Amino acid sequence: MKPLITSSLMAVGAFLLAAGPALVAAQTSTSTGGPASAPAVDQHGPTIKDAYGKLFLIGTAGDIPGNYSSDELRLIKENFTVVTPENCMKPGPVHPEADTWNFQRPDALVKWCQDNDIAIHGHTLVWHGQTGNWFFQDANKEVLTQRLKDHISTLVGRYKGKIRSWDVVNEAINDGGNAQTAGTENLRRSNWLKIMGPDFLPLAFKFAHEADPKAKLFYNDYNIEAGAKHRSSMVLLKRLIKEGAPIYGVGIQGHWTTGRVPFAEIDKAISDYASLGLKVSISELDLTIRGASGGQLGGGGGRGARRNTPASPQDLKAQADDYAKLFSIFVKHKESIDRVTFWGLNDRRTWRFGQNPLIFDSNNLRKPAYVAIVDAMLHPNHDLANPAR
Repeated sequence: MKPLITSSLMAVGAFLLAAGPALVAAQTSTSTGGPASAPAVDQHGPTIKDAYGKLFLIGTAGDIPGNYSSDELRLIKENFTVVTPENCMKPGPVHPEADTWNFQRPDALVKWCQDNDIAIHGHTLVWHGQTGNWFFQDANKEVLTQRLKDHISTLVGRYKGKIRSWDVVNEAINDGGNAQTAGTENLRRSNWLKIMGPDFLPLAFKFAHEADPKAKLFYNDYNIEAGAKHRSSMVLLKRLIKEGAPIYGVGIQGHWTTGRVPFAEIDKAISDYASLGLKVSISELDLTIRGASGGQLGGGGGRGARRNTPASPQDLKAQADDYAKLFSIFVKHKESIDRVTFWGLNDRRTWRFGQNPLIFDSNNLRKPAYVAIVDAMLHPNHDLANPAR
């Protein structure tokens, strides 16, 4: 890997040398009086943004700034270069009825990000989940196509020149696969597919491009890094490209679990997508300590996932090691990576609450994973970046 020698990275090095002794299993208690569990971590020094900002965007997801504390907003400004709205731009919340739009929260998010020089990735224009039934009521292909166009044109057009990129279609591929679906797109039997057929995907990209020709447009899905779903994603993406859809990249959601991260498959998937001329985003990254879930709507993460179980020092070390391996792979593929976005801000603001999945704890403090990610940039490890196939 070509070395990156900047003043920021020199400062990172000094930070890590100082932080090393701090990453011990000294016990600390939470501000709420919870059980002691987390090892002490130096909270000062360069940020993840300092380390990775010249390689690709580093992001977080949330419907900011409403209901966020000043400390949380400060954390976002200090550490991230792009924000994804977690819910407020999804079809259901933003467009609940044909003649009703809820722009208050999206407008506030866009203004806050512009005021703080933070880019925005829009999420999401077309999805089978969180979409009002009115879209499909009494609709044939022609009617639904017009409703789709009106929705995309209005939403993307409102923020033309303000939102850099969009998830145009989200989670259109069915889970699993078998001999009958091998080598096919294996599209989910959503109302979009039932009424419009497979044309709904290229049409959505076409409408988004017409509304904002400069926006970068992505297909986004979970579990597409491996197995039958990865093969189906390649078939789908090749069709979109062949049909001239203005697709810029693909988002691998990245909802993984410590100890079960498919490193080799992730490495290969990034190469596969790049071979199609597409950029890759790790669009919804979180790495749970216990429990499991894909990105599917309603994925609960396992029994007891909602309990805020304290993480042991061993848990945190294992999580840090896996995050370091992931970012080593991302650095290796830096020419292909557009963005790495954590899905949430901290272990309190996460859809996988109770599984301690992010790099800040519930008190906005850096976890061992944070330092491990920065170290992966400063001290590249060939073995970590090239997992065995």
